[in-house]
Amino acid sequence: MKYLYLALCLLTCLTAQAYNDHRNARVDSLEAALKSNNPPKGDDLLWAYAELMRGYLPYDSAKCEHYARRALSLSYRLNGLNVRQNALRHLGLLRYGCEKYDEAITYFLQALAVVDTMATEKRYTQGNVDDARSALYGSIANVYNMQDKAHLAIHYYQLALPIFEKYDWRESQVVLYYNIGELYGQMENHEEAERNYLKAIEKGEAAGDSMMVALPKKGLAGVYFNLGQHDKALQTANEALAYYRPHHEEEPHDFAFMLARKARILMMKGCEDVAAARACVEEALPYTENHGLMFDDACEIYMAACEVAMAGKRWQEALDYALKSVHPDSAATIADKGGYMLLAQIYTELGQKEKAREYMNKTVDLMNGYATDHYQSGLSQMEVLYETEKKEAQIAALDKERGLYLWLLAAAIGLIALLVVLFVYRHLAHRRQKALLAAKVALETETKERRILARDLHDGLGGMLSLLRLKIEGNTCKDETLRLLDTTHTELRRVSHHLMPEELLQGGLVSALHDFARSVPGAEFQTYGDIHLDKERELTLYRCAYELVNNALKHAHATHIDIQLMLDKHEVTLTVSDNGKGMAAENGQLPIANCQLERGMGLQNIRERIEPYHGTLRIVTGENEGTEINVSLPL
Repeated sequence: MKYLYLALCLLTCLTAQAYNDHRNARVDSLEAALKSNNPPKGDDLLWAYAELMRGYLPYDSAKCEHYARRALSLSYRLNGLNVRQNALRHLGLLRYGCEKYDEAITYFLQALAVVDTMATEKRYTQGNVDDARSALYGSIANVYNMQDKAHLAIHYYQLALPIFEKYDWRESQVVLYYNIGELYGQMENHEEAERNYLKAIEKGEAAGDSMMVALPKKGLAGVYFNLGQHDKALQTANEALAYYRPHHEEEPHDFAFMLARKARILMMKGCEDVAAARACVEEALPYTENHGLMFDDACEIYMAACEVAMAGKRWQEALDYALKSVHPDSAATIADKGGYMLLAQIYTELGQKEKAREYMNKTVDLMNGYATDHYQSGLSQMEVLYETEKKEAQIAALDKERGLYLWLLAAAIGLIALLVVLFVYRHLAHRRQKALLAAKVALETETKERRILARDLHDGLGGMLSLLRLKIEGNTCKDETLRLLDTTHTELRRVSHHLMPEELLQGGLVSALHDFARSVPGAEFQTYGDIHLDKERELTLYRCAYELVNNALKHAHATHIDIQLMLDKHEVTLTVSDNGKGMAAENGQLPIANCQLERGMGLQNIRERIEPYHGTLRIVTGENEGTEINVSLPL
């Protein structure tokens, strides 16, 4: 049982190391800060309490508890979950040290519940949660160890192991595998004990720590001893002693225990080496008086000394050692079984049959009592394990169910959002389709009317003007009259051509704009890209070009006009630039929405034409700097 304190001892050593020698200065400075004129507040105060709690744990339980309770109280106000679980764990460790095991378990389980809450909050990393959880699993297992509840102890050790393996904490793995091996050894499940000791040795070798290798070898030698495997037991004991002998001052308990264990191995039937065993005993016995060995360690030495004395038939000496190897009757445990059997054998050799019978009966009673207690304890532990695992299964099921509900909720929200997007898209598409349809109908109507008007102007009024010209040729002042008549005829043809240019209908937009540019003095046309558009867009761009050129001639008094038509994969752009007088504008740009001249210049007409196609109009101008207007239609 002595090794069941190992995990707590290691924890205490690691904690004390940060404060050893200088620890008083460390905690004193923190306490001084608490009493200063400007004490820490909020999270800083919570941290100070946690540090003082940790610092006082190894050597002042009263102050440790004082600061643990302060940290616990403040953690509720500041919602400091990590400090809260740590404070609960320290309170549990203090109860553990006082052998108030049930209270310790209560604190540890409360701390575990806090860690479960930490796992649901993003402010704590998975490393924080795993570190806290593994420490609590180990602490709970240690308590159950001390209560001889091996099944529960093994359960919690095994819960901690996956976390240690996840972060490759090899020394921690060695300690837990060793403790599990010890527990299986107590239950006389030598196969599982051997497996866990070997696993501990493997992890110790991987860590490169010779002490962590010697520790499980000490336990493994006991397994082979109990199984009667002399050679394996002796080899393993020698390997452990190879470490403990040069470190006997740092590890006096383990060194003395291994000397006694080796002596008992050397006394195994059929392989006795009494002289070597006596040498081991003689080397180990001084440690029982000078190093304050724990009772279990001393018992192993006394039993080894008893067996060596029995081999030499020194019965009184053997009796003295055997009596030292057992607890008083009121505190007897199953570990006294070997000593009782030795006493029965010694009293038989001494001819004291009543005493021999007494210890034989004590052995039987001890074994029967242990079997009954062990059976009842096993049932109780299995019931606790069943309830624990059932709760864990319920929690896992709830987590899974909650995850399913969250997934379904997310899917439902996603589906609703998709339906809303589709509805909005269809609504906008429908509106756009209606706008395009209306524009198309209006354009077709306008086109039809313009064709009729153009034909009537050309065929009717044009013919009449030609006839009028013939009649005027014979009159006086005919030159001026004929010139005006020709001008009127030319303008009529131009207007008729604009109303519905035949070239646009026959040859397309590029050909129509070439023809249009040739009819305007000072105009040039260029095209970029292979441009083939639908009739509606071509007619719209042609009307825009006509309107813009007309503006340049009438309003800007331009003498040179450039017409460009460019196509890329996203849009088609019509650009009309002139060298006219331009317009006053801010930063050289005249947004269509703010143009005061848009009505008189026909720009509003252009805007209305391109709006159904989501087109854009951009004006770049300056006073006496000419004007450039870009009309873009997305494809």
